[in-house]
Amino acid sequence: MSRRGRAVFVDFYDYRNVGDDLLFVTLARRYPHVPFDYIGDKTDGATFAGLPNVRRLARVPYVDGVLRRLRLPVRVNDLRRRLRVRRSPLVVRLGGSLYMERGDWRRNAALDGDLVRGGTPAFFLNGNFGPWETDEFLATYERIFSLARDVTVRDAASLEQLRAVGIVRLAPDMLFCVPPAPASQTRQGVVVSVIDLSDRAGLSAWTDGYEAAMADLVIDLVARGEAVTLVSFCPLEGDEAAISRVLARIPEASRGSVSTHLYDGDLDAVLAVLRRAGTIVATRFHAMVLGVAFGARVCCVEYSDKLSNALRDLDATSLGWTLPDFVGATRAERLARVSSLEAVDIPGIAARAGAHFSVLDEYLGAPA
Repeated sequence: MSRRGRAVFVDFYDYRNVGDDLLFVTLARRYPHVPFDYIGDKTDGATFAGLPNVRRLARVPYVDGVLRRLRLPVRVNDLRRRLRVRRSPLVVRLGGSLYMERGDWRRNAALDGDLVRGGTPAFFLNGNFGPWETDEFLATYERIFSLARDVTVRDAASLEQLRAVGIVRLAPDMLFCVPPAPASQTRQGVVVSVIDLSDRAGLSAWTDGYEAAMADLVIDLVARGEAVTLVSFCPLEGDEAAISRVLARIPEASRGSVSTHLYDGDLDAVLAVLRRAGTIVATRFHAMVLGVAFGARVCCVEYSDKLSNALRDLDATSLGWTLPDFVGATRAERLARVSSLEAVDIPGIAARAGAHFSVLDEYLGAPA
């Protein structure tokens, strides 16, 4: 690797999200001999405190807010990011749903374009592409990805949309390679991952029905003798608020068997909860992935194409419940579906997920 000794710059979704934080940890643990830098202030340093090769560079506060209010196009933190990219021996853009045509997508695309300018080898790993509508969006990312050293996507639908970019490769989500608990560990109880639909485009109308259905399912699981844990994956995206609303629908008589785990940056704690679960009812994408990786009984509510596409690739569509079907089912149908689940075993999934790293291994050194 050229410019040896300088830190690899990692750009990821820095908003205290279980999936994205764990992706970064997986990367850093694979290459313990490589220093990694990231710029962030949402995921604080405590999340990665056990990784001596990771350094957080805090964002410069306030200045960009002032510039935005003055309607000036420059951003101090963007300039600082570009400088880090130029100084890095290589850069890694790590994430999942990063390439979508919504909001100010041109600004996001410009930031992604910064990673491939100046000759620094750029790796875009573990993404999914879309949704998108315009030829401009597709052409913009085709140009960006064509200048990268490696691009991996986690579903076949994304690969097909990017077929004009020859270097794009397919592998199952990177977190399928997270190791499970020892086989001797007892699994019991039900983990339910809940999301907030109220602020999601095209989904807000389902909020009340979804949360009522989740509450009914929890009540019925408790009546069957199950201990249920409601798990938040990302507080900023409203998981905790959604959990509070679901809990408010559950009568006091059932509350004694219902607990919550709210992710606060402690990955070991949330992974311990997921590894102990006998059953995982997942709305969060990575709740499904980790449930499969850990050998739990899994079903999931397909609130977005990324879940549907992943299940199709895994030949596991039977695990999925479309959002309308979940909301529209009777209480008896939901309980019967969860009660009939069997542990998921997809041979070779961990090794296949590790393929995201195959080109990066050539640059950073394959793990021992």
